[in-house]
Amino acid sequence: MSRILLVDDSPHAQRIGERILTEEGYEVVTVSNADSALIRLEDVDPDVVIADTVMPGRTGFELCQYLKMSPRHRHVRVILTAGVTEALDDAAAKRVEADGTLQKPFEASVLAAAVKPLAEAAAGERAAQAPAAETGKPAPKAPAAPFVAVVDSEQVRAAVTVALDASMGAMVEEIAGRVIAALSGKADPSAAAALTAATPPAPVPAPPVAIAQPDPPKPAVPAPAAASVQPVRRVTPLRMRSSSILGLELGSSEPESQDPE
Repeated sequence: MSRILLVDDSPHAQRIGERILTEEGYEVVTVSNADSALIRLEDVDPDVVIADTVMPGRTGFELCQYLKMSPRHRHVRVILTAGVTEALDDAAAKRVEADGTLQKPFEASVLAAAVKPLAEAAAGERAAQAPAAETGKPAPKAPAAPFVAVVDSEQVRAAVTVALDASMGAMVEEIAGRVIAALSGKADPSAAAALTAATPPAPVPAPPVAIAQPDPPKPAVPAPAAASVQPVRRVTPLRMRSSSILGLELGSSEPESQDPE
């Protein structure tokens, strides 16, 4: 039974396509974007990929180009689709080596007629690529083709998220068990031994080395202060006249007239 990977961000297109292809006897897996399709490629291992050309993030053109460059998925056939209001770029589809194009909404007869020959061709090529030990026939030598690795941060992030989601339950149980055991004082001896073995021993500090310190400099002795010399001021005594009070002449305020002669 051939497997079909249907990549479309429209839930309606997913339901219609899955119903038509399932009735035709195919095993169908649906995803809503190209990043999810890249993650599911290994476990689904499809014969035909039907991808919408207009989606959030990667487009169907990019997904088709990746499949055509990957030696692991050389046998996969790709059909590109477009909505009723969207124009399908035939030149771009030819550039990425798409095996067919379809316009939505899906019609049962048209979809089945497009998928059937491609699924048969993919199944035949898959059988030809099988090891000789399984088929009994020598496997034809595939032409050498350079492999171009497409590294995308969004794809890596999506893969890490899926892996963490799958292991989150076991991680929570393990961490909770260790915390409970540590709090109750009844830790598992094997777990404690494992933790002890995993923990590197603390480095032994080196003994302190005494370093000779130079003697601090002695403060300089201040020089004795010179004896201050105060200048001596000579005071001349005031001579007081007997006929004056506080140096003022008593008597007539007019000066005595002097003889001009």
